Amino acid sequence: MEPNYPMLKDMLDRLFEGEASEQEKEMFRQWIISVDMSDADTAVAAETLQAAKQEMFYRIVEMPRNTKPETRVRKMLKTLTMWKAAAAIIPLAFLSWFLLNRMGKSRQQQEIHYTTIAVTEKNVKHITLPDGSEVWLNARSRLEYAQDRFSKDVRCVRLTGEGYFEIVKDDTRPFVVASENIETQVLGTGFNIETYPGETEIRVALVHGAVSVKDIHTNTHTLLHPMEMLRYSKGSRKWGVAPFSSNKVHNWVQGHLIFEELPLTDVLDRLAYKYGLSLQYDRELVKHKSVTGDFAPDKWQTVLDNILFIHKLKYITKNGTVYISKR
Repeated sequence: MEPNYPMLKDMLDRLFEGEASEQEKEMFRQWIISVDMSDADTAVAAETLQAAKQEMFYRIVEMPRNTKPETRVRKMLKTLTMWKAAAAIIPLAFLSWFLLNRMGKSRQQQEIHYTTIAVTEKNVKHITLPDGSEVWLNARSRLEYAQDRFSKDVRCVRLTGEGYFEIVKDDTRPFVVASENIETQVLGTGFNIETYPGETEIRVALVHGAVSVKDIHTNTHTLLHPMEMLRYSKGSRKWGVAPFSSNKVHNWVQGHLIFEELPLTDVLDRLAYKYGLSLQYDRELVKHKSVTGDFAPDKWQTVLDNILFIHKLKYITKNGTVYISKR
C-alpha cells in the first residue's frame, strides 16, 4: 500500500499542534516504536534520522496514555501499519518535522552548537567524549552536549534514555549529567543512569567513586556510595536509596535486558522498541504489575513469553501485530 502523503501530513500537524485525541496519541506512540529507520532510502545520515524518531517519540510518550482505541483510530492504526512496508516516506516525514523543530530551536539558540549522539541500532553504542570519558548508550537513548562549552569550567551533558559513564577524573572541571528533573555531578567515577521519557522513575546507580544527585526543583542533594541506586519518582519528586549489583550494568552493556521492579507497561515499551514490535493490549491488564529480571539476548518470542508468563498473560500475532491477553 502506497502512503497517503496529505493524510500523513495532516496527522503529524494535528499531533504537533496538540489537536490529536488521546486515542490518536496512544495509537501513534505504539506505531512509532515499531518503525525501523534502518530501512530508510535516503541520503540523510542514519543517526540524524534516529534522533528525529526519538524526538517525536519522546514528545508523544510524555503525553497521557489512554486505554482502548476508538474504531476510527483503529482504522488509522491499520493504515499506518500497512505503510510500514513503504519505508522511504516514513523517515522523510520524520526528517521534515525534525528540521523544522531544529530550525525553531536554532533561532532561540543561535550561539550554541550542540553535538547529538543517538543510538541508531537496537544494540549498545560505545562513545568517547572530548575529555576521554567513555559512555555506553543503550537502545532508545541520546546524549547531547554544547561543542564549544564542554571542555571549559564544567563538562555538562544531557542524557535521554540509559547510559553507563566512566568519567576521567579532573578536579578542576566537574562532570554533570542533566536528566529531566535531576542533575548528577561527579569528578571521576563509574555510574549508570536510566531516564526514559514516559517512565515514572529516574534511576542513578553507582558502581565506583562517588556522585552527588540534585533535584533541580527543590535544590536538595544526596550523596551515593558504591553499590547504591537512587530511585527518583517524577510524580512525587521523592527519592529513595537501595542496594545495587554492578553485574546488572555489566550485563546490559553486553546486550541483556535488565529490569528492576520496572512497571510492565514500561517493560513492554522497551521490548517493542528493541525488537520493532507493534503491541496491542488493554492497559487494565498490565496495571500494577512490575518485572524484575535479567533476560539474555534471544528471540523476542522467548523474552516476551518469559515476561508474560510471570503475570499469567499470553500473546498471539495477527497481521504483524502482537496482541496480549489473559492466559
